[in-house]
Amino acid sequence: MNYYRSFNIPLIHHVNYRYIGMQFPSKKTLNFPNFILLSTIYMLVLSFFNPAHAFSLMDVYMMAKQQDADIHAAESRYNAEILETPIARANVLPQASINANTTDVNQETDGSTFGVSGREVDFNDHGYTLSITQALYHHDYYVQLRQAKTSVARAGIDLDASYQELITRTADAYFNVLAEQDNVNFRISEKEAIERQLEQAKKRFEVGLIAITDVKEAQASYDLAVASEIEAQNAFEISKDSLEVIIAERASELNSLSDRMQLITPVPNDVDEWINKALNENLTLLSSEHTRKIAQQEVKLQQSQHYPKLDIVATHTDTDTGGLSGNRESEDSRIGLELSFPIFEGGRTHYRTKQARYRAELSTNEHEKIRRETIKNTRDAYLNVISGVSRVKALARALESTEAAARAAEAGFQVGTRTSVDVLLALRETFRAKRDYSRARYDYLLNTLNLKQAVGTLSVDDLVQIDGWLN
Repeated sequence: MNYYRSFNIPLIHHVNYRYIGMQFPSKKTLNFPNFILLSTIYMLVLSFFNPAHAFSLMDVYMMAKQQDADIHAAESRYNAEILETPIARANVLPQASINANTTDVNQETDGSTFGVSGREVDFNDHGYTLSITQALYHHDYYVQLRQAKTSVARAGIDLDASYQELITRTADAYFNVLAEQDNVNFRISEKEAIERQLEQAKKRFEVGLIAITDVKEAQASYDLAVASEIEAQNAFEISKDSLEVIIAERASELNSLSDRMQLITPVPNDVDEWINKALNENLTLLSSEHTRKIAQQEVKLQQSQHYPKLDIVATHTDTDTGGLSGNRESEDSRIGLELSFPIFEGGRTHYRTKQARYRAELSTNEHEKIRRETIKNTRDAYLNVISGVSRVKALARALESTEAAARAAEAGFQVGTRTSVDVLLALRETFRAKRDYSRARYDYLLNTLNLKQAVGTLSVDDLVQIDGWLN
């Protein structure tokens, strides 16, 4: 499964930024505590030596691991869920309790009895009872324990899914900033090119070589270019806002995508094999399967309320009491079996079992929906990667063609065989091709991550590979 066909695609436009690199651990050795320690040290080193450095994709991901609210919520949810097992196990362990009491008593008698006149005495009654209970047979306790273990397994899957989701969210936000930054650069370059064409049109109009309509066309194109630049700047700032939500910091500069980027086609080149892998390893689907098991176990849990319960109970009681007849001390120790058998509880167990069955049906239907969505998402991601390879290569050729056409239109304008409108149209096509090519490259990278997420294999290693293609 780890074979690829790759093609080097030249970068038509990119901006160079400063870059600080480091060796990043592999997935096998990168446990969460070590990752947090590494992230903290790395970010401190970066801020000390180069506080204004351009962020790489791994820089941003490390910051997201530390700052993203969603991943912190997922970790807290996991930490809470894993406690379900010891909580459920506690039911089958011995239960001990002690009850103590103390009472001040004033006792008196009136008249005389057998020649003894009335008396009054104050004393204190006190004592304690120690009880130890061990469940011998509680079917519901063992069902709860199995249910808790399933919940813990699901919690681990959900946490892994949250980490994968963080990778795709971070990459999406990162590449969106780069795409919008490219768009700003293209809009500025387009405006400047149109401005030069406008100046040439004005000069040629002044000497009578072209009509005023050519000047008006150039002026209109320039005004539209100015408006497009303003819109692009706004979109660029908004994209940085989205990234800031994840990393809690304003990223002033990001490393850009270089010409080292490779177009890697999925192997095996068979969508059905990718779908089969997703059906076995997609984390959302695995989590749904565990949810379905928990719902089925809930049916058994409610049914178990009809079963008898058997406990072994040991008690020790010590009392000390007074009174008119004098102080008395007593001790009592007992051990025995207690059997309880529910006969009728108003139909509560029956209806709870029926309710649990409906909820189990609900979880089964939801699982089937997720299974179908997994198939669709995997197929879509696979096709997007396949088409993305062809699209990037086609747009690279289209960009070369539009640039050649723009140069030809400019040359024709100089000798009078092409109009100013022809030049403006050629410029628009060239910069549109640049924007499409830039966006297609980022979309391709995101689609490769989406495909790996769909089959459950997405990891930090995939970001490390992409980070190597950044300047």
